[in-house]
Amino acid sequence: MPVSTDGGRLRRFGAAALVASIVVGCGRAERSAPDAGASAAPRTSSSAGLPAADGTAPAGLPAADEITPVYPALEGAPEPHAARLCEALHALPARRKAACRGVAAGFHATAACTRALSFAVRAGAVTLSPDDVSRCVAAMARSLEGCGWVSPLAAAVPPACEGIVRGTLGVGARCRSSLECVDGLRCDGAGPTDAGACRAPRAVGPCGRSVDALAAVTRQTRFAEAHPECRGHCAGRACADGAPPGAARGSTVQGVK
Repeated sequence: MPVSTDGGRLRRFGAAALVASIVVGCGRAERSAPDAGASAAPRTSSSAGLPAADGTAPAGLPAADEITPVYPALEGAPEPHAARLCEALHALPARRKAACRGVAAGFHATAACTRALSFAVRAGAVTLSPDDVSRCVAAMARSLEGCGWVSPLAAAVPPACEGIVRGTLGVGARCRSSLECVDGLRCDGAGPTDAGACRAPRAVGPCGRSVDALAAVTRQTRFAEAHPECRGHCAGRACADGAPPGAARGSTVQGVK
């Protein structure tokens, strides 16, 4: 579904604010959680990750009485492809914008992106193709040539960078982001400090009220197309029947008004 210029600007501004909050929150985390496994096959509710019989939190997820980022601090070195992608999405545009303006580079979310994406890759919740990363890095570099793109907003993300973080988790699996679920499922209940479960789109109910920590830091602005909250579309923060007004016939893209 086409996105208006104003809508795109608002989403980019909102994503920047969200990334800043995630970075601050991650810096306050007092301890990290162990990896959740490395299986690339879709997982179900019978997989590891559900609460234990004694009520303790599953491995890799915070206890219920703790307020910590949904992606904890990473133990060990980051995943190389995750680090390379995050460098291109955040550090590169920050450096080039600073050079165009003749100032020092300001805040960017490379560290938060690398931490969250590395954790998800290492846990087996998402896959990241080296070829996809290379295409994104090259496209990002081309889009930042010259200084005509510089504005107060974040640099636009090229199409080659969209949809390259692919989920492996099946229905009922515990998740931290909709990007961790296989296409067609969303991570119901997830937010910057809360995990959720992979679920099918709902027919009725609220929508568009939560933020996706991994999608924000990896700048996957079109992730809702593969991971819709609603069977129809999201309008006025509630699921509605059918495609959004103005959408092409047969479109399944979820829109938010």
